[in-house]
Amino acid sequence: MRRFILAMAMAAGALAIVVAAGPAYAGSNANGSISVTPSTVPAGGTVRISGSVRTDLCPAADDAIPTSTDALFPPDGFGPTTPRDAGGRFAVSYRVPTTTPAGEYVIGLRCGGGNVGVSATLKVTNDPVGAPATGAGGTAHASPNAWVAFGSACLALAGILVVFGRRRAARAS
Repeated sequence: MRRFILAMAMAAGALAIVVAAGPAYAGSNANGSISVTPSTVPAGGTVRISGSVRTDLCPAADDAIPTSTDALFPPDGFGPTTPRDAGGRFAVSYRVPTTTPAGEYVIGLRCGGGNVGVSATLKVTNDPVGAPATGAGGTAHASPNAWVAFGSACLALAGILVVFGRRRAARAS
């Protein structure tokens, strides 16, 4: 019985983590793809911008360049030039300037002097980097969803154990 309860709790925890992870904020089309991880970051935080551009449209030797507003990519709205591998894939870590106002920013992609036609959304918050993540459970802005799911699974397991413990105690008396 204990093995069954443990297996059920582990399955519930795994399911909760998958559900809480949510969708990726990424765009793709026949020309390529782009994603930004995490999709929400405080000003001054670091994100990973990755994706691909078809090599028949833009030679692999050409760099990928993320684009947005000059508030996100000062001074001109062009992000860091990023080399691509032979398959057209790229990835770059980018530190969002501390001066970037809170809001949602659409990040596009250029390669070989033209727009690729893909975009991803990045939400910048005004929470300072390194600030304490206060709040009740998952209410803090920087709380990872996986920890919320883990806590929920632990509470569910505790509830199951209490119910079975009471039943066992009632049978023993």
